[in-house]
Amino acid sequence: MLPDLAPILDQRRFLTIAHHVPGRIRIKFDMTALARLPNIDPAPFADLIKRIRGVKTMRINAAALTLVVDYDCAEIPSPIWARLLVADKAEIEEIFARRLS
Repeated sequence: MLPDLAPILDQRRFLTIAHHVPGRIRIKFDMTALARLPNIDPAPFADLIKRIRGVKTMRINAAALTLVVDYDCAEIPSPIWARLLVADKAEIEEIFARRLS
């Protein structure tokens, strides 16, 4: 059974990939998110990311509004990260169905 995908679906419009090399990605929350959603909580989004098979470590830098994920490229192809930010709900469900641990 898939977890609640609302954290990704609701918050991804405020996310951009700030830096990405195979095995490490930095995802940035847009500053406008703070104005629109003053009580935004990245924890549910981060908890969902941690459950993806192949994620080695994940850190939130609240001051920089970033989330850094170190991952195994053999488990998670690099293009998956960009797809999580733009794909429709069905594709995101498929991505998680294949990769949740």
